[in-house]
This record gives sequence, structure tokens and C-alpha cells, in this order.
Amino acid sequence: MLTDSDLRSFIIPVLDFSPHSPFNILTLLDDLKDIPGEVICIFNSHEVFDALQGHERIDKYCHNKLNAGVSRSWNIGMNMAEGKTMFIMNADLHVKYEAVNQLENYLYTLPKAVIVGPQGTHIDFDNLRIIRYFEKGNFSKPVQTHDVSGFFFCIHQERFIKHNLMFDVRYSPCFMEEWDMGLQVLQAGLACYAAPVIEFEHDWGISQAKENVKINYFGRDVYRDEILKENRLRFLKKWFGK
Repeated sequence: MLTDSDLRSFIIPVLDFSPHSPFNILTLLDDLKDIPGEVICIFNSHEVFDALQGHERIDKYCHNKLNAGVSRSWNIGMNMAEGKTMFIMNADLHVKYEAVNQLENYLYTLPKAVIVGPQGTHIDFDNLRIIRYFEKGNFSKPVQTHDVSGFFFCIHQERFIKHNLMFDVRYSPCFMEEWDMGLQVLQAGLACYAAPVIEFEHDWGISQAKENVKINYFGRDVYRDEILKENRLRFLKKWFGK
């Protein structure tokens, strides 16, 4: 079992101050104040970078001139990480030490675990639909899943690197990167798990948005619905030759 003396890396992509949520990068940095581990921020806007570049809880950062998207930002953060456990966190996450500690312990005790989070799904890949969603409060023991929700999860760095796993940047700026990684993990003979951890809060943002939200990605405007449609087609072509 790991102890606090083992280095963790907290990887946090940051685009804005999360206006849709009561939590943001400032509240998350406050949450992490007393949780050991290096904090790595991937700044995808000048606004947040200018405000936070000197924050005492940020150990490392990358400032992207343009918004690099989700999978690219995760990869950048992992390339900067030195921790044996790498945590991916949304900037609008509220988290307690108990959640970090529990996920980490599950990561090193569950069979062949390489990614563990508090929420994940079983997927019908033939019809590209979720069969069951394991989310906070609706399951009581760890379950192997096809993916893990991207707002909060941890990665076993040694296994991840050994098996040449990497988030596919072709799904940037967002959508389908979680399902894709789940299949990469299965192909490598490893496992993703959802674990019954509840000591966190998170409000869904663009992934559950009802409107066709505009996203500025690498300096050009793209739209939520079109991104989702195109990335579903990319996913089908990559994994099923459709």
C-alpha cells in the first residue's frame, strides 16, 4: 500500500474559471493544499495563466498559446509527471484526501489495474451506447469497466508507459478519448475500474451540455455536436473498420 511519501502527480488542464460550476481551479488548488503530490497545470488560455502562474501550490506548468484540447493536455501533463501515480483532474473538481487515497489504493490492489476512477461504464460497442453507468452512490464495490470518466481518475504510470499507452490526439478537442483508451487498455491485457469512492463533487460541463456549444480549438471555432459526430466516426473506423 502506498504512503504519502510516494510521489503523486496531479495533472489539471485549465481553460477558464469554470463559470458553470461552484468549483474551479482556485478551489481545487485549495483542496490540494494538504494532499501530498506535485501539481501540474496545463494552461490553455492567457487569462488563467496570467492569474495563476505564480500560485504557490503549482509545482509545474505548461502554457499553451492556444487551447490544445483534452487528450493533448493530458498527454502533455503525463510527459511532465514524475509521480508513480498520475491523477487526472478537471479544474472544476472538488476533492477530499480520502478520495485520492482510496483511488490510489485500489489502483495498486485490483488485478491488472492501470486506470481507476470513481465513475465508469459498460458499453455496447455495436450500437455505441452505454449499457450501465457506474456513478457516485449507485455501486458498492469495484467493477471492471470499459472506460473511466475523464473528470477524475488515476493512472499506474509504470504499466501505462510499459504498454505504450497514450491518449489519441485525433479525438481532440474532446469526446471519445475515454472509450478509445478503454479499448487500448483491454488490448494491452490490462484493466480499467470504477471504484466506490464518494468524497468528491463535480458538475458536468460540455460533455452533458444540451446546446451546441462553441469551442475555440487551436485558434479556430468548432462546435460540440459536430465534434461528437466526427469523433464517433473516427472511433468506429479505428476500432471496427467501419
